[in-house]
Amino acid sequence: MPMMWEAFFYSFGSIFAAEFGDKTQLAIFLLACRYGTGRVFAGAAAAFTLLNALAVGVGAIALRLIPEVPLKIAVSAIFFLLGLLSLKEAFSREEEEDELEERAARSLGSGRPVLQVFLLVSLMELGDKTQLALAGLSARYSQPIPVFIGGTAALWITSFLGAFLGEKIGHSLPRKALKVASGMLFMAFGLFFLLVQL
Repeated sequence: MPMMWEAFFYSFGSIFAAEFGDKTQLAIFLLACRYGTGRVFAGAAAAFTLLNALAVGVGAIALRLIPEVPLKIAVSAIFFLLGLLSLKEAFSREEEEDELEERAARSLGSGRPVLQVFLLVSLMELGDKTQLALAGLSARYSQPIPVFIGGTAALWITSFLGAFLGEKIGHSLPRKALKVASGMLFMAFGLFFLLVQL
């Protein structure tokens, strides 16, 4: 039972931190400025549910194929790498990145909003750091259901917040600070998982 709750809380905390202020949340934010919270959230929630099920399945398969200690060390390395990537994103050319994301959101911004948000989120998140993190957590804990529920709950909440804020206030959040915080948290998780193995 404790392991189940630990898997849930690590999944929820790390995925929430990683996605908050991420490119997908910005796209959700921008689309919600036009279409409102409900339809944008519905499309994003459906996409994240599907992608998370795939990610957790990959992690469960890895657990069967790779010996436990090397797998857990690899998961620690993945988290540390994801933290470094988040920090790199935070200090990259943000204006150019924002412009590309806004264009992507606008290009899908007409017609059937729920379907378009579903497709946009699926394309943006497939193979993203949150999906890799969920696969790693599923492999580490051998608890795919709590990992799936924790990660999906985190992504649903960040999607709802992005859509709600997009509809209500219509301007950007301080993404650079959020990416730095998310990167530091990922690195802390990676270090913790590594120390547990020593």
